[in-house]
Amino acid sequence: MKTLDTFIFGKSASVKKDIAIKMIAVFAVVNVLVILPDLFYIFGEQRLLQEAVNERYVFWYQPVLGWFSDIFSYIGFTENMTFLFFLFVYGISLFCLWRNYKRPLFAVIAWFIHFMFVNSTYLFSYGADYFVSFMLFINILICAGYLFNKEARKPLYSYVIRFLQLHLCLVYFFAGIGKALGTDWLDGNAIWMVINTYTSSSVVESSIGLAAYPIIFKLLAWGTVALELCHPVLIYMKKTRKVTLVLVIMLHAGIGIFMQFYTFAVVMILLNLIAFGHYFNWKSVLSKEEETTNLALETAVA
Repeated sequence: MKTLDTFIFGKSASVKKDIAIKMIAVFAVVNVLVILPDLFYIFGEQRLLQEAVNERYVFWYQPVLGWFSDIFSYIGFTENMTFLFFLFVYGISLFCLWRNYKRPLFAVIAWFIHFMFVNSTYLFSYGADYFVSFMLFINILICAGYLFNKEARKPLYSYVIRFLQLHLCLVYFFAGIGKALGTDWLDGNAIWMVINTYTSSSVVESSIGLAAYPIIFKLLAWGTVALELCHPVLIYMKKTRKVTLVLVIMLHAGIGIFMQFYTFAVVMILLNLIAFGHYFNWKSVLSKEEETTNLALETAVA
């Protein structure tokens, strides 16, 4: 029990809380700005997915924009005005997170509004949107530390980091299991399909010559499966953790470049940097707390 308690709540090097919160806030703002021209086609009165259709795919207890549109209509708000109101509050919440003003409160508000937006566009949402919601939930746990004194914040933040680390380990492990159970990743077809389905024509044209060397695609596919399956062990081993983190970042960078899933790629890189970024030993972004106790799990597998 002492070993488990030390692993979860023990003091260790980590990315500074303030920097983690600001990275999350900046990403959330950029994520909105990228799709700003299309927002009214998604949430406005003339949106492509009507509320009646969306309601068939969400549970009654999941908050959606329609809840508040009906309420605000009594004071003369149109659906567009209701959406703009929540978008404005979302932006204000992220700004307050950046400025360190009542962070616990605005962390909850930012998460709730984003969660509501995702539920309101169920058929348009995909994995990246849910990971952004998860990242904003992690932000709530980080900001919760500001409700307590400095001594109480340390074990809470340590718990949040461990929770995030273990969550990512499970994500990669089961992603690897899913790939290993199929055939496309074992014969390399998955990599070739990605390049020819999602990648821009210029990249496809430059990779046509690689078709004569199918072993390249097989090695990339096998390497991806192996990295995800072994991630929970390799990321905690002292000799392999830095290389593992770099490979994971390269994996998501490749997803962004070749599949053009930019939101998913960036949010996963951010989550990995918050969880494991201290492995790079960037003193300017690390917590000033010194590691006074060797974490039992890392010591055991080192």
